[in-house]
Amino acid sequence: MHPLSPAQQQAYLAHLDVPRPADADRANLDRLIAAQLNRVPFENVDVLLDRPIGIDAEATFAKIVERGRGGYCFEANSLFARLLLSLGYRVSLLAGRVRWGLADSAPQTMLSHLLLCVELAQGPFLVDIAFGSATPFRAMPLHEPSDLPDLPFRLLPPNAAQPHYQLQTRVAEAWLPVYHFDLQASPWIDFAARNWYTATHPQSIFRQMLMAARTDGSTRLTLANGTFKRHHADGRVEQRLIESAAEVLAVLRNEFLLNLDPDLDCPLLKPRLQALLQPSA
Repeated sequence: MHPLSPAQQQAYLAHLDVPRPADADRANLDRLIAAQLNRVPFENVDVLLDRPIGIDAEATFAKIVERGRGGYCFEANSLFARLLLSLGYRVSLLAGRVRWGLADSAPQTMLSHLLLCVELAQGPFLVDIAFGSATPFRAMPLHEPSDLPDLPFRLLPPNAAQPHYQLQTRVAEAWLPVYHFDLQASPWIDFAARNWYTATHPQSIFRQMLMAARTDGSTRLTLANGTFKRHHADGRVEQRLIESAAEVLAVLRNEFLLNLDPDLDCPLLKPRLQALLQPSA
């Protein structure tokens, strides 16, 4: 994986509306993460439209920066990694097994999530700006996993019974698993097949429903088909059910900042959304 070019770096930072950081340190990394989560949504619109999902630097840059769209982990996390590399950060790619929504006794899942390990002066940090509903909004230290009082996430380190790291998020009074991972770096080429599965396999959740997420200040916005939620920092959740495809399109534009083409995207997406909004028989 290679870093962005100077011109791409400048355009990406302008898209995030942040200046070029003077130092590749933790404070600037957290500022970049916050700007990314605010400006670049998690979304799977092109998967629902049966469009090829390219994860090379040119394809992700064109989609996210030039076209004002978002993406899922293989797109957004990889492009963010290229930005960090261009800014002098040391970044490696990790693969995770998603456990979100699953019981501890559920069968093992495949390595289907791309996340980042960033080496700072203090040690290695987990960075993930593209999981979706449960996305840490700061870098999380891997060298001393612990609860962070103002962050509804925690990392559990490997132990005799659990030979991997586990990211968890707090929901009400419970800690729920998000994904498992270890620190074995994955070659970039290994993510091509994982991306193909995510975008094309009939059993992939990305082909079965609309998903979008964005952080607006301290509020996490999520959309699952017609269920729109605002997750507030104090734990409150506001929910609204959307019944029309036209309103979903408006929410995607206004709340998730998706630059949807009215001639190329919307006419194709509207009937797909309407079908997803219909209650099952």
